[in-house]
Amino acid sequence: MSDRMTLPVLPLREAVLFPGVATPIGAGRPATLRAIEAALKQADRKVFAVAQKENVDQVSPAVLYTTGTIARISQVQRNLGGVQLILHGESRGTAVHYTETNGYLEATVRETPDLPPLNEKDAAFVALHREVRERAAELGQKTGLPTEVVQQVLEGVSDPGALADLVAGHLDIQSVERQQLLETLAVEDRLRRVIVHVQRQIAVLDAQEDIKSQVQEELGERQREMLLREQMKAIRKELGEEGEAAEADDLKKRLDALELPEAARKEVDRELARLERAGRESMEAQVIRTYLETVAELPWNKRADESLDLKRAAEILTSAIPVLIEDPPDGLNPGLRPDGRPGMGRQEHLPDQRRAWVVAVSRRDHLHAAARARHAGARAVRQLPALS
Repeated sequence: MSDRMTLPVLPLREAVLFPGVATPIGAGRPATLRAIEAALKQADRKVFAVAQKENVDQVSPAVLYTTGTIARISQVQRNLGGVQLILHGESRGTAVHYTETNGYLEATVRETPDLPPLNEKDAAFVALHREVRERAAELGQKTGLPTEVVQQVLEGVSDPGALADLVAGHLDIQSVERQQLLETLAVEDRLRRVIVHVQRQIAVLDAQEDIKSQVQEELGERQREMLLREQMKAIRKELGEEGEAAEADDLKKRLDALELPEAARKEVDRELARLERAGRESMEAQVIRTYLETVAELPWNKRADESLDLKRAAEILTSAIPVLIEDPPDGLNPGLRPDGRPGMGRQEHLPDQRRAWVVAVSRRDHLHAAARARHAGARAVRQLPALS
């Protein structure tokens, strides 16, 4: 059919109707309702379904594409908000002219036929046609459609151009991309564009399936872990180990709160895992717990602003304890020390003056030893992060 025809215009918002495809349409705008009523008065009930360039309520010829679909209204259901109808696309059409009549738009439309390939038996075209059919079947199955239904629909279409329109009508793509497919008259080009969209949607569905599987696997692992932990709590309750479990959790929280170097953190995590596996009464568990408690009490990444000058400490000690004398009284062996070494003798048999000297030296040695130990301890604390 190459003759021109005048049809009521059914503007489509965010939708494109393809030939050979049936789709439900909701209408509620006054001009659209008038166009539908005008089409229903005709015997063939045909309209020109054309997409809008812009999503506006007031439709004018400027916001409509020129390429649309000549469609037939098959079912109409009226409701309070308007009407619901099913449109069956029959063929492509090009609007030669738009006019406004009786409050709605009419279009002078010319049917636009497809441009077939130069040689339909060409191997490349046959392979393309077959590939579109197979990929369309795969996409239908991935979207959840029964295999029998997909095969039945595809087998009912033998024409390559009609197959391209059928698949394009069910693609989840933007309206602009749909309009581009509708305006592609060359069958081979339309098949190529359609298969690109089909392959893209298959890839998206595959990615979604992979993500879904990963999420399900992670949820399964977490549920399994929760179940095992609940079982562990029940077993500990039966064995009377709830208090120890709470202590272990508190120790773990303390260790997790520490800012440990990477090597130290790795070692702590390893020992915590060993502690969980070790028996409560085993020597291994006691050793591990003692080690971890020591680590938790150490001042990691903390330094005290203290003076570690030993000479200054000796001066303070000497001025504070004047009884510290360097020279022993006459007749007293300077090698005597109150630290239990051989040759010290018994202090209770010493004269008062000699006993006082021994006690003074003992106090001096202890204080010096304490200062040296404190210095060594501070130096060890500073080196702990490096040693760990």
